Amino acid sequence: MRITPHDIRQQQFTVRMFRGFNPQEVDAFLEDVADDYEALLKEAQLLKEQIAAQEERQRGVVERERMLQETLVTTQRLVEEMKAAAKRESDLIVREAELRGEKAVEAARGEEAKIRVEIQALKRTRRQVTEDLLATVERYQRLLAAEGGPEGEAG
Repeated sequence: MRITPHDIRQQQFTVRMFRGFNPQEVDAFLEDVADDYEALLKEAQLLKEQIAAQEERQRGVVERERMLQETLVTTQRLVEEMKAAAKRESDLIVREAELRGEKAVEAARGEEAKIRVEIQALKRTRRQVTEDLLATVERYQRLLAAEGGPEGEAG
């Protein structure tokens, strides 16, 4: 059981007839001890309250630290997810561009083949026109030669 300042102040001692203590000195000493003890108890209570407040602050700091750690982990996960999404999107864009490029090349090849066919057709037409023209010129030469015969040679 703890002794309280009140217990110290209320303590009574038996007085002996011979060589006893001076009751006023004993009472004064007990009052001083009770005052000091009371001050120590108040200080101890104050320190306990301060410790409790510090522990509460520490719990708050630990909680904030935990939340910050969770936020950091979440942020890192989101950054990784965003990077992965950006990579997927860029791959998709590249693939679409490649497909458009392949289609454009195919279209150009088709156009090239069409132009080559047209060139071949034009070459055949030119050759045909040239042959027809030469045949016409030869006919006219023969006609002229046949009509002019001897006169054509004298003239």
